[in-house]
Amino acid sequence: MEDQDRRLIALARAGRRFAECSELAELLSLAADLALENLQADSASVARLEHDRGLLRVVHNVGALAAWEEPHPLEETYALSDFPLLASTVESAATWFGDLEDPQTGESHHELLRAMGMHSSISLPLVVGSTVWGEIGAARTASRSSFSPGDTAVGEAFCGLLAASITRIVERDTLQALAFNDALTGLGNRRAIDDRLERLFADADQHRCVAVVLCDVDGLKRINDLHGHDAGDRVLREVSVLLSRAAGTHPGTLAARLGGDEFCLLLEGVSEPVARAISDELVSASSALSLGARLSAGWARTVGRPGGALTATQAARAVLRLADASQYRTKRSGRMEGTTSAAPDQGAVTALRQRGLDTVLDDLARAPGDACARLGHVAAGLADEIGACAWWVSRSVDGHASEVISYGGANRRPDRDVDQVVSGASFDLAEYPATRAALEGGGFHATISEGDVAEQRFLAAHGYDEIIAAGSRQDLRTAWLVELVGDALSPPLGHALPLLRSLVELAVVGRAAPMGTAPTGYDGSSA
Repeated sequence: MEDQDRRLIALARAGRRFAECSELAELLSLAADLALENLQADSASVARLEHDRGLLRVVHNVGALAAWEEPHPLEETYALSDFPLLASTVESAATWFGDLEDPQTGESHHELLRAMGMHSSISLPLVVGSTVWGEIGAARTASRSSFSPGDTAVGEAFCGLLAASITRIVERDTLQALAFNDALTGLGNRRAIDDRLERLFADADQHRCVAVVLCDVDGLKRINDLHGHDAGDRVLREVSVLLSRAAGTHPGTLAARLGGDEFCLLLEGVSEPVARAISDELVSASSALSLGARLSAGWARTVGRPGGALTATQAARAVLRLADASQYRTKRSGRMEGTTSAAPDQGAVTALRQRGLDTVLDDLARAPGDACARLGHVAAGLADEIGACAWWVSRSVDGHASEVISYGGANRRPDRDVDQVVSGASFDLAEYPATRAALEGGGFHATISEGDVAEQRFLAAHGYDEIIAAGSRQDLRTAWLVELVGDALSPPLGHALPLLRSLVELAVVGRAAPMGTAPTGYDGSSA
């Protein structure tokens, strides 16, 4: 078989083996080995260019190596200025070869050849995309003929095959990195947070301690409008530095940009005081941000799946909503809080009694004789007066599941994924003990972090912050329930529970109190 045929077969074999590689390190190691065969050399190397540092860094050496050469060197680098055909644009990059007798080779290359114990060498650029990515180098001892234009043709074909596989792996790795990283800041992204949370909550029986700190940039829109988006991007990168520093003080922490001006820290194994302190420290450190930007932050912590979420996805969603609610309560109250709602202002209670009671009672008096319709008027009227974001009326027959008959309200925060309750939705009373008790003629109040655990889970899963509910029996078979929920934009609702209980009772029995007269129990005590 002629030498040319053998070299074509070797090239074809190299192409097939390159295509089988899935990792870059594996590919480069294989490339160094196959370069010996394809270039008929005594030693070979693969190197990468570090354009930003002006260096050529050797990754692998194979073959007859000098005593100072290492197969996998950590710090074998050369100045790119010694390789002018590599340190250039793709258009002008070219193969170079020479030997000790060639004066055009240059003294620095002569010195390198002598140090390697070689007589001739060849340097082949590896072009990936629009840049010179690296180099394949090969050398021969004096026992072989020097490299020739024929070797150049083989070497360039070899590098073309190798570059195609490098491109495939680099593009795959880049896409995978982009899938979990934010391009602007270098932090993780929402997918990275979701993925980590779901892995942490994958085992329902493993009670991992997980804390989430959420923050966003106050004033970013103003900065973008007045100074341009480049200035806004600079602020976002400054925020990423703050989160990176915070993450660095707690091993295993993941810092991420969720999108827009929203950022997140995901921590494991920290206490509530530590989570609170990290949130406070981020807000404090944000005073150094450019152009007057500041951070608002909130946090949540859970041991195991929050509220008994049934799946890892539900658990991940719930803990993020817990932190989100905390953050927006912070904005509303103007001070740092954890997951506890602010206490209502007594003036708001008085104002509600004076402003809204007549309206609700008037609606109730004019409502049709049907209990469901009357309860709908109560729910809609009271929700409007106290700032609830949604309401629904449910019915339970013979102690079976509570089924939603009518509802109202809307998602007031379209930037959040909210599962609204709709007509026909049903809730198993065995899973909601507070609801079951209220249907017998009572009521309950819960927030996303306080009250009945099942109700906390419901709030976290549906994107609400707070709920008040009151029920009453119509007869031995039928019981009714009215529920009002608040989001982060709502004022506290708990103070309105006594009024709701009285109005529900009036609506179910089918009579209203005289207009302008407060029902019994509306003095802040339980009805």
